Amino acid sequence: MKTNHSFFLRGVGIGFVPMLLGMSLCGAPLTWFPGPAIDNPISGAATVTSGGNNILIGGDSYYSPYSYPLSLAATNSYWTYLAEMFSVNIAPGAVASGGMIIVYGGSDGTSSQSTVFGYSPSGDTPQTYNSMSVARSYLAYAADKSGNVYAFGGLDANGNPLASCERFNPDNNNSAWAATAKLPAACYNFPAVFNRTNYIYTFGGLTNTATGTETAAVLRYSVNGNSWTNLAPMPIAVAGSVATLGPDGKIYVVGGTSGGVSTNVVQIFNPTANSWMIATPLPEGLSLTTLGVDSLGRLIVMGGVDVNGNDVSDVWRSQQLNVPDSAPVLTQYPATNATYLAAYTSSINATGSPPPTYSLVSGPAGMQVDYYTGAITWTPQGLDQIGASPVTIQAANFSGSTNWTFTINVPNPPPTILTNLAVVGVTEGSVTLSWSPEDPVVGPVTYSVWLRHSIHDPKGSGGTVWYTQIGGSTTQTSTTISGLAAGLSQTYYIVATGAGGASGYAGIAATTLPEPTPTNLRVVGLTSTTVTLAWDPPVGPVPVASYQLLGVFNGIFVQYPLSYANIYNSTFTVTGLSPGTAILWGVTALDTAGNVSAYDYLPALVINPAPQPAALAAVTVPPATGGFQFIVQADAAQTTLIQATTNLGDPTSWVTIATNPPASSLTFTDINAGHFPNRYYRVISP
Repeated sequence: MKTNHSFFLRGVGIGFVPMLLGMSLCGAPLTWFPGPAIDNPISGAATVTSGGNNILIGGDSYYSPYSYPLSLAATNSYWTYLAEMFSVNIAPGAVASGGMIIVYGGSDGTSSQSTVFGYSPSGDTPQTYNSMSVARSYLAYAADKSGNVYAFGGLDANGNPLASCERFNPDNNNSAWAATAKLPAACYNFPAVFNRTNYIYTFGGLTNTATGTETAAVLRYSVNGNSWTNLAPMPIAVAGSVATLGPDGKIYVVGGTSGGVSTNVVQIFNPTANSWMIATPLPEGLSLTTLGVDSLGRLIVMGGVDVNGNDVSDVWRSQQLNVPDSAPVLTQYPATNATYLAAYTSSINATGSPPPTYSLVSGPAGMQVDYYTGAITWTPQGLDQIGASPVTIQAANFSGSTNWTFTINVPNPPPTILTNLAVVGVTEGSVTLSWSPEDPVVGPVTYSVWLRHSIHDPKGSGGTVWYTQIGGSTTQTSTTISGLAAGLSQTYYIVATGAGGASGYAGIAATTLPEPTPTNLRVVGLTSTTVTLAWDPPVGPVPVASYQLLGVFNGIFVQYPLSYANIYNSTFTVTGLSPGTAILWGVTALDTAGNVSAYDYLPALVINPAPQPAALAAVTVPPATGGFQFIVQADAAQTTLIQATTNLGDPTSWVTIATNPPASSLTFTDINAGHFPNRYYRVISP
């Protein structure tokens, strides 16, 4: 449950009040650092110091009908929850008394209360005390050196400002609250500070709920004299501020509202000189916050309402006010190596009082140095951040500054796996590959081509994989792998190697062109025991070394074939065949690189015919030539020989005058017949 703290604070607005730089006041050198954040945003709490810890009591962060005080040790980085408090108290009074904390007044979220009780941080049974004479919230509270508890002004149960004041002795449980000297004017939402001797001081506040105008009044109450005295007013009128006595004897008044809006102003009052100065402001404007001094002598500001009207969990701490100022001295230095595109985290530290703050004087783009801790963060990226990057960091406080200049080295990152890998050309003996270049940040790169091998030994094992390089390396984004076999299919793996290491393997499959095949295989001669074949040589970049003929009986490849190798011309006569044999013939080429082409086969079986005499028919004498013409008719498509003689009585006188290509019928003309008085003809079928 959250309570609207503006119930009684009609003057509280949102905004920001800057420092009043025109005032002739010296700036006190405070340095603010973030402390451990509170778990939940809170405002309107009271604070005491107990057991050396700063304790928050009440406020508007609670779980009705309970609230949970919080404790922070100066050396801890976290808050500790204390035993629950069985009430809700917004803007109450609270003072430490022995082992108890006296809590009085405050709003329950609806109206001001007059209840007083003793809260035990250890969880002991609460102590009951007499109530105040009037309900109060947003009051000024303090205790004197005798342990008497004071309540000054505030708002009553009807929301009206009070001028009345009263005190109470918690050592006497039956003691009633006793009235003390009234304030000069009704006032609420203001702090009070005891100087540890005789005086209680109050600062500013609001006097009228309608106008909401802050006052700069400073009042001093004399415990012994029971009287009020006006002192030098604050430079800036504020309400809802907080105040504490510092280790240096000065009173620090922090934040509040001025002109109806939140301010970050810090005003320092010197009780001895009755004078003011303006100190280093808070990093943010806050009102209804709490202020104390921790066991290390640091101011600590806890929670509050920010310039947007929202409760915050922020905690701010000053330097140790009881330690002499000293200039920064470096004690820890940053790392000097970074990795490209990886987060560089390091830190620089220095001693000094106030604790130094850190700033980046010069360095690469994107580098950041935490103002308070000196933590350095950076992610190197871009070509200009490869190599040596000079950096200068300054540690500074009000006593001086020191610079540390160093160089961070960022080596080239390793190449990445190649992209856009493509096969851009193939021949019978080569493959050409190309790819996209590496990012320039990688630096100079060489590329190499590898083949992948694997073995499973023993069988069924996970296996071993290794790579062997093929060819040389190149700095170009393409390469031609030569000396390959025709028709070879395999996967090529490309690796890029640079100063930062090597990329992974990028693979692509490619197949060389097959060896060109001889074409147009044909029968140019056929007898009963021979066949003459011819073909056109293949066209390719590699010269043909030889040919090989293959004859498959009846076209059935499972049978043992005939094979004729080392043929160096594009025609060949096969002899020794048997008449009537049916063979399918094919030819292949072997080039000088050792590549073997596919076979070019005839479209049909070739049958060697049985020897049968051919017949002569239709003998005529062509009138145009005066020669002798006749038709040869064979039983099968085969080669025939035409022979002639002039002497039938001499069997050795026959002369072959024509060899005819395979055909079953042809017309022959002897244009030389007229040269002989008599000429006889015969047809031979080999």
